[in-house]
Amino acid sequence: METVVQYLLLALALTSVQISYTESRLNEKRRDKTERRYHGTQVKDNICELSNRESKVHCYCESTDIKTAKRADCWVFNGGIDESDPIWSSFNSQPYLERLTFNVRSDGALKFIPFHVIHRMKRLQKLYIHYATLNKIEKRTFSNITTLKEITLMNNKITELDFSSFTNLPSLVNLTIKENKVTEVQRDVFVDLPSLKYLDLSSNSINLAHDGCFEHLTVLNDLVLEVNSITVLTRDTFRGLANLTRLDLRSNKLSMLGDLTFTELWNLNELLLDNNELKFVSERAFDGLALLQKLSMTGNKLKSINEGLLEGVRGLELLDLRNNEIEHFTYETVKPILENLKMKTSVLYLSGNRLSCDCRLSWIQVLRNETKSEPLRSALDDVTCALNTADRAENTPNEVNQVYNDAKPSKSEHLFEVEGNGDVLQQDGNEEELYEDTNQYKVEPTVQPVVANQVAVVSMPVETLPCPRELRNGEDSLMLSSKDESYWQSSTSTRYISSLPLVVTLTLLSVF
Repeated sequence: METVVQYLLLALALTSVQISYTESRLNEKRRDKTERRYHGTQVKDNICELSNRESKVHCYCESTDIKTAKRADCWVFNGGIDESDPIWSSFNSQPYLERLTFNVRSDGALKFIPFHVIHRMKRLQKLYIHYATLNKIEKRTFSNITTLKEITLMNNKITELDFSSFTNLPSLVNLTIKENKVTEVQRDVFVDLPSLKYLDLSSNSINLAHDGCFEHLTVLNDLVLEVNSITVLTRDTFRGLANLTRLDLRSNKLSMLGDLTFTELWNLNELLLDNNELKFVSERAFDGLALLQKLSMTGNKLKSINEGLLEGVRGLELLDLRNNEIEHFTYETVKPILENLKMKTSVLYLSGNRLSCDCRLSWIQVLRNETKSEPLRSALDDVTCALNTADRAENTPNEVNQVYNDAKPSKSEHLFEVEGNGDVLQQDGNEEELYEDTNQYKVEPTVQPVVANQVAVVSMPVETLPCPRELRNGEDSLMLSSKDESYWQSSTSTRYISSLPLVVTLTLLSVF
């Protein structure tokens, strides 16, 4: 009996061990199956680790672990992807992306903005979409994304921006809609963007910017409208942009600027109008721009500059008028900014124009000798003029003809020096050091047109510059008057004036 009991106990123990072993094996199989299912799903759904070569979207991330990536650069291949494609659910694996880029590699592959993806990103700050086919940005397309700081939509064939396309984006600082096909900027496109400081609409086909189209952008600093087809600006075009500091209007089709065009831009520091078709600029076009320091109008069709044009921009430190058709640029014209040209890191560019060699350019010689700014000296050395044949014959002695024939239309050694003192008209006193920072403004080199019979202005002695009849019979050929005595008074200036030819001296006497 005792043996039977022992046998039964042993059998029971073995059975218990077998059951435990079996349960353990079953649990292990369940875990293996669960893990395989989980890892299989992970590989399939992680947007940063897609292995399917036929997938229409491939993303490269700096971290491939689930919920760790902060940046994803995605390439869209194979046309025909739509909003219901399963690939979009894969973005759920990386909800903490801070920067997301879509680069479309085939035409028509992406025809919409995947907002069902973007809105799930809890920390998205930068969104870039390049080479998609978006056509029209619909109303409230970009709205209510509180973390977004930067949007770039480049080369997306956008033709229209609907009302309130961009609205209620409280953190947005930079917005670029570049190299598209937008034809006009309507009012109320950009609304409730309290942090926007940079707006780039360059390289579109904009021919009309409606009055007040930027009026909601009260903190905007930089507006880029370069390479468009804008023909008309009014004083209301830039209404509301009181904090704008830089306006880029290069390479448009502006032919004229009327009174007070920029009067709303009280804080503007830099205005770029290069490569337009400007033929006329009103005397009061720049009134109100008291803080303007850089004005560039190179590559236009200006034939003259109104003598009162610079009155409203007395703070200018850089004025670029290269490659226009200007025939005369007098002392009265430059006078409002003359002290800046003497005292600050200023540069004045006049080369590539059609200036006439006459006494109205004598201020260039004087300024060139007074300034300590090497960039300004170099710029003045590049200024050339053409001597009128009639004036040469009637007003200049033989030695002027020799100077004219020997002068070179490039930089040359300055010829005008008073004996014993090479610094002509240098002011007395402890004047501040001029032009200490000569690299404040860097201007891109321009290709200057080649004009026949051009002579470097600095290569001609001042006393040989002829004076047209209207100057001989009217105002002083050197634009000197009693109200300008503070500029011209010095011992050397007296010696200089006394050396002028008889015709200039008589003209001076007729004025005084």
